Amino acid sequence: MQDTPVQSPFHYRRPIRWGDTDAAGIVYTAHYFDICMEAIEGWFLEVFEFDWFSMSQDQGIGSPFVHAEVDFHAPLTPRDTLLVSVDVERLGNSSLSLRLTGLREHGHQRTFTGHFTCCFNDLNSFTKISIPQELRHRIETYQRRCTD
Repeated sequence: MQDTPVQSPFHYRRPIRWGDTDAAGIVYTAHYFDICMEAIEGWFLEVFEFDWFSMSQDQGIGSPFVHAEVDFHAPLTPRDTLLVSVDVERLGNSSLSLRLTGLREHGHQRTFTGHFTCCFNDLNSFTKISIPQELRHRIETYQRRCTD
């Protein structure tokens, strides 16, 4: 892996689809967690240059979530496109906490905020591991770019 330019902060663009909504025509509460996972995996692809599947299958590393929460600020409908920014909230020894902020693309109204923490582990022993040095370096580089 080499250092490549990364959009800072990372934004995941996601149109809202009819299948995301409930009977009221707004995004169903549980779908926000799916959308957040999509945004986080997009961030992994951008920052690490591989996805969760590659990390687990090729490197034997997992990153299960040990905390997930979303606060809702404004509803979204299929007329909306969502922009989700991903910021590093905390970088621990084996854990990574990310803050996600959802904005309606048109008008930039905040629609949700989320906090997600994953813990890196060895998939063979299911024990936590330190975040691999190359990944830590990429996370720290991303953090620096976000504050510049």
